[in-house]
Amino acid sequence: MKLGSLTAVFLCAASLFSAEPARVNASPGGFQYFVGVVGNPSVLDISWSDEQLEAIKALGVNMVQLSIAWGNKPANEVLNLEDLNAEQRAKFAFRIKQAQKHGLKTLAHFGIPRVINESPVRPACVLDPEVQKKYRELLADFMTSFPEVDDVLVYTFDQHAWLCSEYGPCPRCSGVPLDDRVPDFLNMLTDTMRKCRPDSRLWWKPWELSKGQVVAILDKVNPANFGLALNPSTSNEVYPFNDRSFKSDLGVKRLVQMAKERGIPVLGEFDHTLYKPLYLIEDFFPRLIYEQMVGWKEMEGVVGVKEYYGFAPTTFSVNAAMLKAWMAAPDAPLDKLLQEIAAPYGPKAAPIMIRAWECVAQSVEAYPWDTTYLIGPMGLDRHRDGSHEWEPVTIASASWDTPIWKANRRGNFMLTEEPKAHPWLFEDAGLRFEDAAALGFKAVSLYEQAIAAGSDKADDIRTQLEVVKKTARSLRGKSLHFLLTLASQSARMVQNDERQFPLVKKRIESLLQKDLENQGGNEAVARKLAEFQRDPRAWLSGNFLPRDYETTTTIDWSKWVPRQE
Repeated sequence: MKLGSLTAVFLCAASLFSAEPARVNASPGGFQYFVGVVGNPSVLDISWSDEQLEAIKALGVNMVQLSIAWGNKPANEVLNLEDLNAEQRAKFAFRIKQAQKHGLKTLAHFGIPRVINESPVRPACVLDPEVQKKYRELLADFMTSFPEVDDVLVYTFDQHAWLCSEYGPCPRCSGVPLDDRVPDFLNMLTDTMRKCRPDSRLWWKPWELSKGQVVAILDKVNPANFGLALNPSTSNEVYPFNDRSFKSDLGVKRLVQMAKERGIPVLGEFDHTLYKPLYLIEDFFPRLIYEQMVGWKEMEGVVGVKEYYGFAPTTFSVNAAMLKAWMAAPDAPLDKLLQEIAAPYGPKAAPIMIRAWECVAQSVEAYPWDTTYLIGPMGLDRHRDGSHEWEPVTIASASWDTPIWKANRRGNFMLTEEPKAHPWLFEDAGLRFEDAAALGFKAVSLYEQAIAAGSDKADDIRTQLEVVKKTARSLRGKSLHFLLTLASQSARMVQNDERQFPLVKKRIESLLQKDLENQGGNEAVARKLAEFQRDPRAWLSGNFLPRDYETTTTIDWSKWVPRQE
């Protein structure tokens, strides 16, 4: 990042918050809880300094999670109860004191039970009396060692925590459904906490379980001192947009309604940045934040929200500004909040910035999220610059051996375990990439107009412009890779047809010219275009050729199931 851009980021963060200590918001957005995570897995800015806590408190945060609790344990953050060695206990003690100093409640987050081994996965069985005894002791020790901690959030199936399958080899769990095992284990954890401190609550995140399993478990769990934490989608991830979420995600609606009927409060998770800065897209789409918050607010029974990926105050931008504005005035209309966060850009630039942000939001919505879970290779990895290979395009698909992946997520992602896919699927993705890219470039044009109009925040605007421009170039490059692959094969199929071949040839030439422009006149692309214009048939024999065979095979570790005696 250029020095001017970096300065702009800090200035933007500084402009959101005053130097005066913020008052704790007892009802942020009308909720009881607004849980924040200090730092995130991509920005290991987790000093827990006074400045950091004041910055996220100014957003409306009134409860903080005591560790990032992420699968790869960034910065050696605590993930499981077993991670609480002497060094980590000292870290927790410091963070708890810092939270108390700033008037913030605290939430500990753990995966329980931790797997016995990971490759291949071997769960710690929740029906094993020794496992139950272990977690009663570990949780009781935590509650008595840290009596200031308000609540605990656990998940039972994901990153370093796993559950036995009723269809697997476990001598205790074989033939026993999850809903006959998990409720008693959760009740045991809740009872352990209540014995240490009657007013504490265990929040449960049903990661990786199917919708049906969660429904069955909720029907049996003891609701006393128990809470439910949910993604905004039961079939996707925690993204800052309404992709099958809220009004359209019937699974979320059913779980919230069921929890309400049983007297179980719900925390709704959200991401205000889209995993910034893991991907190219950054936080310049405030409308999507507004809609995400309104979506949770409209669901009766949701008592709080929790930021999923974390807050890195030194990288706050307009999405954080919208979050802060909405938490202070959740009933205000969108237009009013947009005008509020745009006002610092000046009277001439502000209305243009609002239009630019709307284009960015539409670009995010236009992206083909439902094609595959692995979005990085689909144009969003940070190293992408609009260039591409001259081999046929491929799509990285993925699935994991968990209930939700084998059930509900197969209904959301078009590709999970498919070794082949129809050309129409590739065409769909290519056309939607271009739609998203065109909207991004429209935003770039508006950013240029805002700078020309004059603004004291020109450096900030320039930073947003460069990020959106790079993202749009990457998405257009990915679109061209998809469409050129398809057009080249079409040309090979009709190359002996004097009427059809010129039609496809013209399309390929147009795509190559667009490619050349998108890559800024790149010499290699110019050469490809010239070669095609000189001899299209020869060009087709050396570019985007279908593979005759594929030799990559990996071991299916899911078939390697260790015995559990």
